[in-house]
Amino acid sequence: MSGEGWSAGWGWWQARLALLLAVPVMLTGLYNTNYVFLAAPTDYRCYVPQCEEYTMVPPSGAFEVPTEVFQPAWRARALPPAAPARPGDACLQFKATGPGCGQHDFDNTTLEPCDQFLYRTHSSIVAEFGLACAEWKRTMVGTVHNVGMLISLPIIGFISDRWGRRAALVTSAVGAGLLGLCKSFVTSYHAYLLAELAETILGASVYPAAFVLMIEWLGVQQRIFASLVLGIPLSGGAALLALLDYLTGYWRLWARIAYPPSFLLLLYPWLLPESVRWLASRGKHSEALSVLKQAAKCNNSTVSEENLEKMLLSETEQANNKIAAAEDEDGLVRAFFKYGALRRRLFVCFAWWMSAVFVFYGLAVRAHALSGSPHINYALVATAELPALVLNTLLLDRIGRRPLLTFAFLLTAVSLIAISCIPQEGGWRWLGTALYLSGKVGAAMSLNALYVYTAELFPTRARQRLLAACSTCGRVGSLLAPLTPLTAAYRWWLPTALFGALPLCSAMLTRLVPDTLHRRLPDSFADLDIEAEPVRNDNHC
Repeated sequence: MSGEGWSAGWGWWQARLALLLAVPVMLTGLYNTNYVFLAAPTDYRCYVPQCEEYTMVPPSGAFEVPTEVFQPAWRARALPPAAPARPGDACLQFKATGPGCGQHDFDNTTLEPCDQFLYRTHSSIVAEFGLACAEWKRTMVGTVHNVGMLISLPIIGFISDRWGRRAALVTSAVGAGLLGLCKSFVTSYHAYLLAELAETILGASVYPAAFVLMIEWLGVQQRIFASLVLGIPLSGGAALLALLDYLTGYWRLWARIAYPPSFLLLLYPWLLPESVRWLASRGKHSEALSVLKQAAKCNNSTVSEENLEKMLLSETEQANNKIAAAEDEDGLVRAFFKYGALRRRLFVCFAWWMSAVFVFYGLAVRAHALSGSPHINYALVATAELPALVLNTLLLDRIGRRPLLTFAFLLTAVSLIAISCIPQEGGWRWLGTALYLSGKVGAAMSLNALYVYTAELFPTRARQRLLAACSTCGRVGSLLAPLTPLTAAYRWWLPTALFGALPLCSAMLTRLVPDTLHRRLPDSFADLDIEAEPVRNDNHC
């Protein structure tokens, strides 16, 4: 609803809606970055047939090679020493000069490429599809996943506008479950990439669909609270990803357990209420009126049918006004060239979104590099979003959008750049993990705040389109994030330093745009060049 009348705020009807939406949103958190574990890095070495007492077996199921086999006594004779600074050495072996495995059977001055590889574990696709010495292929899985997310937005957006928010949510969630389950049966790397792309195209828009539906029932003024309500199950699903991978230990088994629960959403056409605003915009007045009556009854509100019809007419008028404004595409292009304030705000917001999304997803991908258990580390990185959501809910309407966003960017930058100064050896690793988690809190705060702040920087007539453009620009950052582990081959600290440098630049850009808290929001492009008037208790959206 619009935020006016009995439907604004929180009631039993909205609580029921939040519980129903929590299921698909939690599953989205479970699926969204599953490539972090399903395509996790795996230790490997050259397989030297003349020295091995271990017979190569096809990689199938959860299997780990014993330490005495993976690090044999003859390793120093046949293989160059492993070193983090020279990851390519794992792909080479000393040239064999004899049939045995003695000191004189290898020339330790000559290196040659390995023909076969022995993997320490077979839990991810790296061993199953033979991705040794092809780190770019492993990281490409994450990039393909994010390409699918970029393609998914307009497709599911069309379904949402044409057939309803509920249809978009069910299509995306069930589609992810079906294609994800199919992914568990592929037999080659390229088939896996294709399945990953198809799954993401159809299934990556559950959260946007759920957020729109939640906002249209809570009211636009409650979008900060809606982020908290839906952010909790999203973070919980990400933590569940780590737990389920730990319990299953094998990527195919993980997929066959994680994806089938999404089929429960086939019941949602009978359980989940449709958006009244969408029903009104499509002329489905009888259905909208029926849903309004159900909501009023659930919230213990006594509203006459006449008043309900007035609310419905108000919703129809607002929806039609938005459609009329969206049809004026040429006006936005002309305004871009005419108003310098619009160009400046777009430039700043594009930079913010690219930086925030790049760092947010990059920290999730890079969690494997932290010392200790990769599953515990990823769960900690996922749950670090919870304090960020709480802080934003408490502070955005108190200290302002720009001060909080600046603080969040600086927190991320200082925390991640400081990791580069911590010694890798000794008892300092705990500090590196703490700074990493602090950086993730700042990254989650900044990305969450951008959804609110960006929308308020643009005029009413183009707000949704420009917010969508900024979000799409942010997806460019998500495409690059999975590739950042490749930079660690040059310097171990390079990925986190890069993650810290971009928020530092973004923090500087906050001085180029005004704060919007307690300020009248612009209705037209001309308003961008006029200093906004302060207002109190303004419900203007």
